[in-house]
Amino acid sequence: MYIYNKDMKSVEKEQLVVNWNADRAEKNGYDHFMLKEIHEEKDVLRRTLGEYVESVKTFLNKMPDMSKYDKIHIVACGSAMHTGMIAKAIFESYAEVETVVEIASEYRYKKVFYDERTLVIVVSQSGETADTIASLRKAKEDGIDTLAIVNVVSSTIAREADNVLYIRAGVEVAVATTKAYLLQVAMFLLLNLKLMYERHKITSQKLSEFLKLLKKSPDYVEKVIAGEKDYFAIAEKIYNDQNIFFIGRGIDYAMCLEGSLKLKEISYIHSEAYQAGELKHGTISLIENHTKVIVLMTDRDLSLKTISNIKEVKARGADIVLITRQELDSDYDFVSEKVVLPKTDDYLMPLLAIIPLQLIAYQVAKLRDCDIDKPRNLAKSVTVE
Repeated sequence: MYIYNKDMKSVEKEQLVVNWNADRAEKNGYDHFMLKEIHEEKDVLRRTLGEYVESVKTFLNKMPDMSKYDKIHIVACGSAMHTGMIAKAIFESYAEVETVVEIASEYRYKKVFYDERTLVIVVSQSGETADTIASLRKAKEDGIDTLAIVNVVSSTIAREADNVLYIRAGVEVAVATTKAYLLQVAMFLLLNLKLMYERHKITSQKLSEFLKLLKKSPDYVEKVIAGEKDYFAIAEKIYNDQNIFFIGRGIDYAMCLEGSLKLKEISYIHSEAYQAGELKHGTISLIENHTKVIVLMTDRDLSLKTISNIKEVKARGADIVLITRQELDSDYDFVSEKVVLPKTDDYLMPLLAIIPLQLIAYQVAKLRDCDIDKPRNLAKSVTVE
């Protein structure tokens, strides 16, 4: 094959191989692509992590140099922006790097304060999100280093960013992202380890321990997915509601944002996520008898504060669905339904806690007879402003 430019001169182009299998675009016995893709999370996580966690040497060679940056801007839309919220919590608490998260549609138009020690990370499943592309180009025009986290090889964002990290989600057919979201979180966990190592927050030995921990994460993901029937039973209790609230603190709030988005975009239930500590500043006025409140509580340091907030909404008549971890589990008499995540390191919680929320949203939408894979008014890739 010969390729010519506009002057009809022969040019050479780099060949990129896209590993795509037609079988991945089939439901393979599942009722919907979304359910199939949730069940694939353990496999795609193992595939993506497999490129980096083989050894400390492999990890350091494959991850980008983060040593020159003392500030990070994460720019994205929708679910990708929610992964940025998780990254902010992780980067600041573990690596002690100031991190700003911005919605791309706002970032592209605002006055941005950055310099040569700022890294702009853009996140997009498709690599074709219009607002995110515009934000990337804005940073590049200003001479700021850019890094992309994308799924689609040779997409616009992948081609134009200074560096790119690919997640290996394969084909994701359902409009509501699940496995790509999980892999974006995983990539941020890897980036955080590189930041920690280069900022001398961890030794090579400790880095090796973290990599071994991440290598085990697909097994934990599989355990959480195996609780599907319990999550579906919760969906039976809430699918007739028209208003559902999610609350959490810290990194749990970031995951609540995604859980709420999943529910509203495929089931059409009005759903909002709030910082649990903000309830008294207005939101609690919306709580009445049998209002469903889904609480995420995985942060050990903030669990007592979260319990206090749960009691506040319970006192106003709310029905509580609690998603917590084994280490924080207790016989809470103020909880109507409960999901207990397996005992593991704090570092893996962002990979585990979202899965029950994805499956609850799926089953709620199914019970409401919604078009789960193609929700109304939504598109897989937003390529226009």
